[in-house]
Amino acid sequence: MLKKLRSYLKLVDVVLEVADARLPVTSRYPELESLLGSRDRILVLTRADLADPRETERWLEEFRSRGLEAVAVNARTGEGMRSLFQRLAVLFQKKRKKFLEKGLRPRPARLMVMGIPNVGKSSLLNRLLGRATARVGDRPGITRGPQWIRLGGDLQLLDTPGVLWSTWREKETALRLGAIGCIPEGSLPLEEIAGWIGEFLVQRDPESLMIYYGLSPEELKNDLLKNIGRRRGFLLPGGEIDQERAAVTLVRDFRAGRLGRFTLEAPR
Repeated sequence: MLKKLRSYLKLVDVVLEVADARLPVTSRYPELESLLGSRDRILVLTRADLADPRETERWLEEFRSRGLEAVAVNARTGEGMRSLFQRLAVLFQKKRKKFLEKGLRPRPARLMVMGIPNVGKSSLLNRLLGRATARVGDRPGITRGPQWIRLGGDLQLLDTPGVLWSTWREKETALRLGAIGCIPEGSLPLEEIAGWIGEFLVQRDPESLMIYYGLSPEELKNDLLKNIGRRRGFLLPGGEIDQERAAVTLVRDFRAGRLGRFTLEAPR
C-alpha cells in the first residue's frame, strides 16, 4: 500500500493529513514525514468536538511552532472548515503562480486526503464536497479504495484508504488507538480497551464516571466494569453481571463523548 501511496503523491499538489484531535500524535502515520518530503501539507485534527478544547489549542500551537500548518475541525458540523479553506486557498494560489511563472496554463489543483483508519477522513471529505458522496462509517477501513473526485473546475481530490503502520500493535499504542476506535475490530479484547479507558477516567475525571453511571467513589476503586454492569442492570442468566456488555457500553459512551471531552496525550 505504501508503494501505491508514493505513486499517488507524485500526482498531487497538497496533502491533507488527517488525525484525531484526541490523539494528535499517536493517530498520525509515523512514516508520513519521509513519504511527503517537502510537499505542501495541512494537518487536520478532526473530531475536535470530542477533545479537550484547551489541549487542542495547545497542540495546534505546538504543531505550528514546528512549521506545520494545522487546523482543528468538526467535520460533521463544519466548525473549523473556514480556516481550512483559507489555508488551502493560499497554497493553491501559490501553485497557480508557479504555473504562470513557467508560462504554463494552470491546471486544477490536486488535493489528497491521507490518514490511518477511522480518524474522520470520509466525514472531512464529505464536508469538502458539500454533499455525502463518499461512503462514511464508524468501522476502521470502510473506505475501500482510492477515489478521484472532481470539485468544480479548479480542484480535484483524491481520497485513499486508511493504513495502519507495522508497529501499531505495541500495547499502549494499541490501547490508545482502540479507545477512539482506530484499530480493526477484534484486535484487542474490548474489556482490555474498556479497562484502559476506565483507568484513564478514574485518574483524569472520576466525577464523569460517577455522575454518568451513578457510581459511588468506592465503586470506582474495584471492579469498575462489574459495577457499571450492576448499575445498568446488565445481567446474565442466573443473575451474574454481564461485564462484556458493560465494557461495550463504556467504550461506546467514551468514544461518543458522553463522558466528556478528553485528549489522551498532551504536548511536551
